[in-house]
Amino acid sequence: MASILYPFMLGQKIKIKQLPKPLKYFVWIMISWNGFAVIGTLFFNGPDYSIPRQIIFGLQALSWTQIGYIISRINEINLKTRRHRFATLYNFLGICAVIATTLVFCITPEKITSISILDSDVFNDHAVFITHSILFFVFVFPYFLTTIYALFRNCMQTSDKDLIQIGLYMLAIFIFFVVLSTFFDFILPFTAYFNPKVSNFQFLQWFQYSCVFVAILSGQYFTSISFKNKNSFWFLNTLIDHIGDCVLYFEKKGNIISANAATHLLFQMNEEEIRSLKIQDFLPGINFSEEGHFNNLKIKIKDELHTFNVSIFHIRQTMTAYLNALVLSDQTHSLFFQQRVKAMNKQIAGYKQEFLRYQNRLNISEKKIKETENVNATLINALPFQFWSKNENGVYLTQNQKDIAIRGNLSKNTDDPKTISEYETNAREDGNGNTHISYENSNHESITEDQANLDIKNGKQVFIYQNHFIPIISAIPPYKIIGLKIDITEERRLERERNLLREQKSIHSRLEELGTICGTFAHDYNNILGSQIGFCELASEILNKLNNETDLQKIQNFSAKASSFVIEATKAAKRGKESLNTLLDTVRGTAAKKMESISFAPYLVIEDVIKKLVLTLPSNIQISSEHMDKSVRINAQVHSLDRIISNLASNAIYSMKETGGTLTFKIEKETLLQQIVSPYAPPIPPDTYVKISIADTGTGMDSGTLERIFSPFFTTKSPGEGLGLGLSSALRLLKEGNAYFTVQTTVGSGTIFNLYWKLYKEKNDQSEEA
Repeated sequence: MASILYPFMLGQKIKIKQLPKPLKYFVWIMISWNGFAVIGTLFFNGPDYSIPRQIIFGLQALSWTQIGYIISRINEINLKTRRHRFATLYNFLGICAVIATTLVFCITPEKITSISILDSDVFNDHAVFITHSILFFVFVFPYFLTTIYALFRNCMQTSDKDLIQIGLYMLAIFIFFVVLSTFFDFILPFTAYFNPKVSNFQFLQWFQYSCVFVAILSGQYFTSISFKNKNSFWFLNTLIDHIGDCVLYFEKKGNIISANAATHLLFQMNEEEIRSLKIQDFLPGINFSEEGHFNNLKIKIKDELHTFNVSIFHIRQTMTAYLNALVLSDQTHSLFFQQRVKAMNKQIAGYKQEFLRYQNRLNISEKKIKETENVNATLINALPFQFWSKNENGVYLTQNQKDIAIRGNLSKNTDDPKTISEYETNAREDGNGNTHISYENSNHESITEDQANLDIKNGKQVFIYQNHFIPIISAIPPYKIIGLKIDITEERRLERERNLLREQKSIHSRLEELGTICGTFAHDYNNILGSQIGFCELASEILNKLNNETDLQKIQNFSAKASSFVIEATKAAKRGKESLNTLLDTVRGTAAKKMESISFAPYLVIEDVIKKLVLTLPSNIQISSEHMDKSVRINAQVHSLDRIISNLASNAIYSMKETGGTLTFKIEKETLLQQIVSPYAPPIPPDTYVKISIADTGTGMDSGTLERIFSPFFTTKSPGEGLGLGLSSALRLLKEGNAYFTVQTTVGSGTIFNLYWKLYKEKNDQSEEA
């Protein structure tokens, strides 16, 4: 009951929250220990190993496991020693050991009761007592021994008689309680009185009593000395700061700890300067280790001798701590009053300086305010649009010169309610800024937008304004308003002209596109007509031979050749029709229907192009198409590839017209592991491609020509021989087909065009690769 009532006993003197944390924890641990002991005695007493009894006993063990650790912490506070982490770790291990032992007793107590020592089943009869006694001596008793050692060492290391007396007193009491409790809780039970079958036996009962006494003594120490002295010490220090005598606190060796306000004023030193000195610096030759009083001592301050009465006191702060004080009483009081007058004069001079500084700041602030007002007025008047502001009642506060020049000076006036727009009213009442466009005639009278458009059409002067109403948000509506009226007449005029120019540019752009397409169409159509004429002439020659032939086999062969030539002429005619439809769609301004891409073998298109080229091929030029992979396929538009190959082949034949040579076609599959970058073509990303090569042994091209070969209407042919649209058309078709190309040329050696189409894979091939 004493441990449970103990907090209420402390509450009569001091709030328990003000106690040191270790002592506060000590009190609550004692309450929990005694509480669990009472519960165990009333409800779970007996020698059995029931789970509730073992849990209550384990909770008690957790409490007394903490007692030794907390006592060592209290000892550290009293002796002002450093805290060791090992103690905390050791305490944690003790908690874990208690929890583990309790779990074993609750689950399988036979594992402990079956332990035998020297063929003795001591654990079978006294398992709980012996097990927890081992835990106590392992995890609690070492703290008691270290506390005894610390108290003993502190007594041996100090030379202060009072500290030695207090230390021995504390050591004797602590040893007495430890020995007494050990005797009654452990020695007697083992020797005479211990009987596990006795129901009223309480484990560590004397240690409980001893810890209660230790807690009471510790609480009395902190409440009666430490905390009561705090209030009196505060009152004493406050009183000392207001007296005229000098008071200095110092250590045993003479080092000054602090001083009151009169000391600072008398010696003209701050706290840091005084603490850097010793008492011997003020009064050499006086013994400060004992209390005493000295009259009429001469002390030199600022080269002046003054007479003081000196008193030395030893003040007990706690049971183990002393504070020394030195009191200097100025007998003449002349120095004190002189220093006070000097201090007051300095304060007055400081006040004057502060006053002058504040006055200067005030003048600077007023100057800055005026400068700011002038700058604001200048900026407002320099605005290229009308600016005005109204207060919450609609009265004009400011206007810039531009607004005054147009509407006159309206300062301190209000507008006619009938002329105020709904936009301004909404901004004033709702606090939402808004913008609208207004129109005025040459007399600055408001007109409608339709009337403004009619006047502009008739050449009359019209002003167009963009009006902004900005509310200045305050606590409650209506709000102050800032108005901006920006003249956008010139901007609207320029906008109309810009729209007209944009329309004209669009027309010119379409005409330019139409011209380019017409040129491309003429270029392609010329090639198409040449093919048609060539195939028709060949068909006509064969038909003439057919009329004079009587052999049936030859007649059939001639008929088949004539039919193939007619078919080729028909294909050329269809390509011409497609080109013509593209031209007509452009003229009509409608988008041409994009033809779908199909998968095919590109060698078929190249063979078809070779058939057309052979008809007009000069005799000094040969065509080679031996290295063509017929197994690869691409996904593209047939007519686009036909036009690309035809244009490149025509240019190659033209470059070999005078010198002769060989036109070589090659098709192969190529896998690019790295990106190909060339100066005159887009980069080619890594992938698997079908590479189509068109090579000639003609004149080649220099760098200047190579940079321009894809520009529309650029050609190196003589006038009348070409339009310069073949390669530009080929480049456009390559981009539409998502294909790539590279150009390799050497002047005098020839040119190679490499076309890269992505390799088309059948769905089955793709699934197998996946």
